[in-house]
Formats: sequence, structure tokens, C-alpha cells
Amino acid sequence: MLPWIAILRPLNLLQAALAVLLTTAFLGEMGQLYILILLMLSVIAINGGGNIINDIYDLEIDRVNRPRRPLPSGAMTVTTAWIYLVFLFVAGVVLSGFISMEAFIIAGPISISTLIAYSVWLKRLPLIGNLAVSFMLGLAFIYVGAAFDRIETTLPMAALAFGFTLIREIVKDLEDMAGDAGDNARTLPLIWGERKTLSFVIVLIGVFAVLDLLPYKLGIYDQVYLWIVLLGINLPLLVIATILWRPGYKNYAVVQSFLKLDIFVGLAALYFGRII
Repeated sequence: MLPWIAILRPLNLLQAALAVLLTTAFLGEMGQLYILILLMLSVIAINGGGNIINDIYDLEIDRVNRPRRPLPSGAMTVTTAWIYLVFLFVAGVVLSGFISMEAFIIAGPISISTLIAYSVWLKRLPLIGNLAVSFMLGLAFIYVGAAFDRIETTLPMAALAFGFTLIREIVKDLEDMAGDAGDNARTLPLIWGERKTLSFVIVLIGVFAVLDLLPYKLGIYDQVYLWIVLLGINLPLLVIATILWRPGYKNYAVVQSFLKLDIFVGLAALYFGRII
């Protein structure tokens, strides 16, 4: 894959773009094609820039954990990466300005500030960095709501995205323990220890598996949502919790990758389970 594309983490951007598309469809605003295009392009630009700045500040960690990434492999220089991310951030903010003032505020002062703070400071703080990433994914839904003046409608979607992402991010910290330790990061596994962090992840899975049923109980989503969540999210999460609790299990990369893909199932539940 070309370094210009690989450094953007295209799967992550696909998830963000799909979240925008499904949220717009959920709100019944697919007819507003101009705003939809602006939303998708600005989300891709800002998230892409965020992924680049994260790679810049994680360069030493990635030399251990992900040596084939564009920066540690030498396929792209740090200077080029800085120019690339500034261009993307500026493009994203400019595009958001054509949507609404609320969207502009979310894209600029809130999103970009959070992305920079995460890469520079928050990532290396126990739990705080995980919460920041989860907040950003949930904010994507609120961003779409702001574009169509329907923020309150997108809050349940944002909350579910936040919870699921928090679980995945902590598993990712377990995967990255070796590189994080070499960079003096203070992630949960390095502060609490591996077993205690696993216990925390399993507790989060249990809490999430209960809370993700509330939208159905509250009548926000229908039975289609319920069955997709039960079979496509909660059942796999139960299996993952069982696997993680097995003594000696270390293949966190597989679990983290599965959780990343399972977000698409969650998006399907939100879309197909909506009450029209």
C-alpha cells in the first residue's frame, strides 16, 4: 500500500465515513447530498490528520510494535508527514465551515485540539488517552447531528460508539505493552499490570453488554437492533471475554482487530434497527 494512504489508516477512515453515511441516513437527510459530501470529506481529512500526528509522536513505539508503518519503515519522512497533516487539518476545518457554525466548532476547536492533545500528552496517561479516543469516535455521530440540527437524536449512537471503542482501545494497550514500556508510556497495563487490566476489560464488556440493550428497552430502536446486537456484538464479546481470561493468552492483536471490524456490525444495528 502507498505510504500516503497507509499512514491515514484507511480502515479507520472507512469506519468514520460509514458512520457519517449511516447517521445521515438514520436522520432521513440523504437528500442533502451537498452537506453529506462535506461531512464525509471533512471527517476523513480531520481523522486522517489525527492518524498522522499520532504516528509522528508514536514513532519510537512503532519501531518496536509496527515497524512496517510508513514512518518507522522510512517510506515517509517526519517532515513530509507534518506537511501532510497540516494540509488535512486545514482542509477539514475549511470544509466544516461550509456546513454550519456548530459543525465548525466541533471540527476545529474540539476535534483537532483533542487529537493533538491525545498524541502529545493524553495517550501516555492511564485511561485518559483511551477515553479521549472513545470520545472522538462518539463525536463523529454528534458532528453529523450538528450538521442537520439534530444533535439530541445522535446522542445514543455516540454513547454506544464511545463504550465499544473504550474496550477496543484498552485491548490495544495490552497489544502495545512492549513498545509502550520502551517509550515510558503510562498505559493501564503498565500501571496496573496485565491481569488487572484484563479484569477491567471483562468488567467493561459486561457493563457494555447490558447498556447496549437500553436503546431497545427505551423504544429508540426495534427488534432488528436487538437481534443484531445480541448475535453480532454481545455474543462475540462474551466469547472474547472468555478467551481473554484464559491464562497465558497473549494474542491481543487478533482480538483488537476483530473488535475494530465488529464496529461495522454495530453500525448495521444502528441503521437497520432504527424505528422509522
